Amino acid sequence: MSIKDLNEKVKDIITDLKDNGRFPKENNSIDYKLKLNIATTKTPLENFLLNFAKDILSFSNSDGGILLLGIEEKADGTHLDVGLDVQNLDILKQIDLNDVTQKFESIAKVGVSIDLQIFQISTRKFYSLIIEKNNQVLIPIKVFPELKIVKGAIYYRASSKNEHANKNTTDFNRFLQIKANEKSKEFMEIWSKLLPEMVDINPREVLIINPAQHKIYGFNSKDRILSGSDIEIDETQNGVFNIILNAISAGDIGKITTDEGKPIYKIVGEIQTNREHIILNSLEQEVKKKSKFKFTNLHLKKAIYHLGWVNDPNFKVVNPPDGTVIASKSQYIWIESMDLVSNRRKVYFSSDAIGKLAELIDDETKHMELFNKKLSKKASA
Repeated sequence: MSIKDLNEKVKDIITDLKDNGRFPKENNSIDYKLKLNIATTKTPLENFLLNFAKDILSFSNSDGGILLLGIEEKADGTHLDVGLDVQNLDILKQIDLNDVTQKFESIAKVGVSIDLQIFQISTRKFYSLIIEKNNQVLIPIKVFPELKIVKGAIYYRASSKNEHANKNTTDFNRFLQIKANEKSKEFMEIWSKLLPEMVDINPREVLIINPAQHKIYGFNSKDRILSGSDIEIDETQNGVFNIILNAISAGDIGKITTDEGKPIYKIVGEIQTNREHIILNSLEQEVKKKSKFKFTNLHLKKAIYHLGWVNDPNFKVVNPPDGTVIASKSQYIWIESMDLVSNRRKVYFSSDAIGKLAELIDDETKHMELFNKKLSKKASA
């Protein structure tokens, strides 16, 4: 979390403490400390680091956090707002945050963003220490025995305490999974702000095309990561990419979208053969124009099955099982890959399929065999 977000959170916590006496439960982003362990021979900055260096590393490597100083956490989980004594208040008052940042640059070659603020409940005084999440993982470049910091150790916040991520393989894998989840969350937050409609879409079905570099990015279901690959984009005026851009600029979004999966822009055939093709919905509309009978999508699928083009009258259009489409009927029907990243495939048709299906549906003698009922004629017929 950012300093701004954490400051807002601290304000709400302090208000709740003052008005209702409620203490938030200690967790991965909130911790309590009754007082500092003070060494009289040390400077205020040295005492500050002795008490908080590992906490700052841990919260920075996690999602940021808040330390509330002057509050006692008892064994039964209850809290007491004791307040800080004069010695603690004097040390904290002398802390220069710029000195703390510079010190961490010498510890991990990366500065930290923190805030230290005093607050009061009745006559008692407290401090809040806010640590912002760092975009980089902070790793100590050498051993700091007094601070109990080990060279190369990755500290992070988990289970309401500071953990050593790379102490063993299991802990390190756990840390990597946390960071991977954070990156996925950050990715979705960025895109959901730019495109609010993405909230309604499965992110794994979203593709991002970079036409300048001929790249496509999406979810790699095999490795469960976001990845990219090269793509050939037809940049001619009649190429699919320019057709889509022209439709968007003209406001004709409906021409390039479907209700399936609620996409913003559904681009069919961005990875495809050179064959002209028709999707099932378009095929249905074209056959309806030619046929003199009323029929539904289910009737059309049964007709396709009757012609021997597929092995299932209720075949799936997206990701059909292997063998669904009869290979010898590729003049009329075939399967193409929609996206090599997620391995999604879709059934397509040629324009030759329109006449064949219209002819079959118009053969009234076949209706009972195909549909178990007689189809109604259109008013125009």
